[in-house]
Amino acid sequence: MESFLSPEEKRELQLDELRALRELDRVCRLHGLSYFITAGTLLGAVRHGGFIPWDDDIDVAMTRKDYKKLSKIAKTALSPGFFWQDGRTDKHYPFAFAKIRIDGTEVCEPLLAGVQMHKGRYIDIFPLDRCPTSPRPARLMFKLHELLSCARVAKDSNGFVCEYKKRSARAAFSLLRLLPRGALSWLRRATVAVFGFFSSGRTIATVSGSHGYPRESYDAEWFEKSTALSFEGERYPAPEGYRELLTRMYGDYMTPPPEDEQAGHFRRE
Repeated sequence: MESFLSPEEKRELQLDELRALRELDRVCRLHGLSYFITAGTLLGAVRHGGFIPWDDDIDVAMTRKDYKKLSKIAKTALSPGFFWQDGRTDKHYPFAFAKIRIDGTEVCEPLLAGVQMHKGRYIDIFPLDRCPTSPRPARLMFKLHELLSCARVAKDSNGFVCEYKKRSARAAFSLLRLLPRGALSWLRRATVAVFGFFSSGRTIATVSGSHGYPRESYDAEWFEKSTALSFEGERYPAPEGYRELLTRMYGDYMTPPPEDEQAGHFRRE
């Protein structure tokens, strides 16, 4: 039977994730790459000066250019004990963003329980891509990417359940999941590339995030410069427009959610 992590287990997990964040910071500084803390990690830095008390993961974002550079050097640049995970380094890994995993550790994610891949403790690294400024094409970009991602996850996770309400979406999902893994991953990359090609660059997005449109679409100028924020006693780069980003993503971000919504991602076996 699954249950949430105890406070002690969660803190141990958070400290491991901090090790991975420090490693990312070291590699990026050494190789002149930029990254930004984002999503719940950014919110935690602003509202709590560290982890949101009930949160148990770390999210960062990078421009697609620096993300590609990091993916190419990660195998040799990361210290022993850390593993760069994406579709190239772990063939069963289903997502369109990367993780830095810690060898010799493991986390329990119900969605990925049956997937044969590296399951060490991790931080998420999301690429920032050009996105249409107009809502209709932007929403289409996100929806297509989501459909392809759901079909890709379903190829390896027997426990994945399609929750689409529209019959057309369910039909598209059923057809897409028949495609090979490689085709789904290619179509997902192509979706981002095509929409990005026809975008002005004024709007960027973490299309592979979990919040969807419009919460994960941003004014590009928010990321033109970084500002250092304190997180767990150390300072990490955040987008200069972090207040606008947090408002877009969470609304009144300084007010915590109701107690029954204060839960992390991971479970105990």
